[in-house]
Amino acid sequence: MKNKDTEPTYFHINRPVKAGLQKIALYNHTSLSNLLEEGAKMIIHRESMRMREDMNSLNTIDQMLRN
Repeated sequence: MKNKDTEPTYFHINRPVKAGLQKIALYNHTSLSNLLEEGAKMIIHRESMRMREDMNSLNTIDQMLRN
């Protein structure tokens, strides 16, 4: 069952990292590509939250300087 929004991406990673990721995927009963996609989503979410916090801090500083 393929998702229409997907496209192939190729990675060059060293063998021990790939083997470790494959073990984690096997342990979680998922595929390596699904594991990598879920990890990427977590990073995107974390960085988006960090960017939002930074913007809030900058807005607070801007408001302080205007008053």
